[in-house]
Amino acid sequence: MAPKAASLTFLFREKLVPVTFHASIAPEVAKMATTCEPFQNWVKNCEQPSTDGRMIDIRSVEIQSVDLFGKRVGFVKIKSDCILKDGNTSHEPTVLPGICFLRGNSVAMLVVLKCAEDGKLYSLLVDQARVPIGSASVLELPAGMIDPGTGTVAGVAAKEMKEECGIAVKESDLIDLTKLAHADAEDKTVPIGIAPSPGGCDEYIRIMYMERTVHQSELDAMNNRLAGLREEGEVITLRVVPYDDMWKLTPDAKAMCNEFARIIRLCVAEPDDDERAGFQFYAATAPISTNSQ
Repeated sequence: MAPKAASLTFLFREKLVPVTFHASIAPEVAKMATTCEPFQNWVKNCEQPSTDGRMIDIRSVEIQSVDLFGKRVGFVKIKSDCILKDGNTSHEPTVLPGICFLRGNSVAMLVVLKCAEDGKLYSLLVDQARVPIGSASVLELPAGMIDPGTGTVAGVAAKEMKEECGIAVKESDLIDLTKLAHADAEDKTVPIGIAPSPGGCDEYIRIMYMERTVHQSELDAMNNRLAGLREEGEVITLRVVPYDDMWKLTPDAKAMCNEFARIIRLCVAEPDDDERAGFQFYAATAPISTNSQ
């Protein structure tokens, strides 16, 4: 189905960029898509030059689909005509791949539970079906979308812990690991968070950390507990797993980002392995900042 003629525009670096949309999309929905927070944040990010002066220039946008969550925009898929300018007028601009899935940002919770009886550490994962990867059972860190007007990142994380895990958490119980990681970043224009799929999706994920000492009876009660909001399609089972085994049990990028850093440090502590021969693991000696922005 061919897109309609351009009837919408948005402002980008003081110029109006034309927007087309498929005939299956109502004009008012297309307008909502261009004014929703994920689209506006995408435009804002594109306006930022890199530290070496390269810039993205948006020449046009085609809205291919819009998914509404009730009366608000949830997901937007666009095909943009973008070029990369490097500041050298003798170079021809490079046409960039411009298909984008705009869904907005999210927050995940790394939960570490210490057993009061034996001191062993456990992590809390959620087990749920994930249609996009064709799996009826995926273990992940608890997570949720940061919707417009939902408050602070820590507040959203606390809300998700209650909804997905049935655990009451105060904002003061959480620390933003991604904010700590970005504390010494030279380029302050880069959004805080982890970009799990920057080649196709706009999402940045913030990772919050919480720890709690609990009794064995509480761990037993949490494990295999049913949770989630059924009216939103959430069928969730809680899994309490040994913290040291978490990386073996989940393909979740949110969990693996934390675990890869820890694995590097373990490789330094236990260097006698053929696969590690010849590697100095410089990353393991890098200082960990405890500053916050």
